[in-house]
Amino acid sequence: MVEAPDYDRNAYQEIGEDVLRWLFRNRWITATGSVLLGALVLYLSYLIESQWWSGTLVNAGTALFLFAPLAVFGRHIEQRFENVQKEQKEIKDRQEATAVELASLSEEVANTQGEIRKTREELAEAVTRRLAASRQTDNQTFSDIGELPSHRTLFDALVRARKLGLISQQGCRVDIKYTNLYLWFETPTGDPRFDDPPHPDDDLYLRLEDAWGNEARRITWTKEQDAEDLLITLADELVALAQYPGDRLYDPGKVFADLKELLELAHRSATGGSFEPLTSVIQFCRPQWVITSTHLIATDPGYAIPVERINESRWHEHMAEKSWLDYDSFNTALTITRALYKAGRLEVKPPRPEDEPPF
Repeated sequence: MVEAPDYDRNAYQEIGEDVLRWLFRNRWITATGSVLLGALVLYLSYLIESQWWSGTLVNAGTALFLFAPLAVFGRHIEQRFENVQKEQKEIKDRQEATAVELASLSEEVANTQGEIRKTREELAEAVTRRLAASRQTDNQTFSDIGELPSHRTLFDALVRARKLGLISQQGCRVDIKYTNLYLWFETPTGDPRFDDPPHPDDDLYLRLEDAWGNEARRITWTKEQDAEDLLITLADELVALAQYPGDRLYDPGKVFADLKELLELAHRSATGGSFEPLTSVIQFCRPQWVITSTHLIATDPGYAIPVERINESRWHEHMAEKSWLDYDSFNTALTITRALYKAGRLEVKPPRPEDEPPF
């Protein structure tokens, strides 16, 4: 028996594959041919008398008839499956791309948060350094009043204290020991007509006053005068007012030392996170109580009495129950606050009598 060469078999195989591809590509022709061939086979089954062959041809014809719709709609079903697979692949690709983007964004967010945290820490350190430098400068400014009193150091201290709100808008005062008078340091102001800030060369004004704030003498300190000139002028004014305690008891530098103590106390309280920070201070009644424009405040433990309640009658009895109270300091501060409040020298004013006209 002679076998066909291998190349003939390969050629037949390639031809068969080409035919099958053609048939699949031309499904309508295939379906039409299947219907016609099925009809022919069924017709032949009708003509053949053999029952077996007739049944076989009927089955074959039926199969060919059923193959027609499968050939037509099978491609549509396959196309649907292919579309679904394609969509699934696209969804998977998008998910993978999204996952990559999310990972990249997460990394960027982490980097950004790290940079923000670093920036915030650097900012906090910079602010802390500047605040520390500012506190040191302020401490030196207020210390110079007691150690190196001069026209310029007083100007700098009063302007800075007012800017920080440590003293009242009008200024503050200290008592003059062994007298009934107080020395009020007026806050430097510029020319109100032009809204000019105060200038270091401007005159400084001080006044001698009683407990109620009534002016007894007004003292001008020019830039040409030193602290010695001012204190001599102060002594002369006390002599003229019959309030001079004598050369042995007169301590000329104490007014500056007391002012230094007042400003440093207010500065520590305002910048140190005190429960009741001192602002708009008018007078320190050592060692415990401070008079401000709106309150009477104990520096320790930070107990505050609003000025509008200062005339209530039972403050002595109420405060006597406090174990921490320095009674002498409280009694002095309460008396002076009531006097200043009655005279209208505080920010909080006493109520007008009902029969007093509003103008």
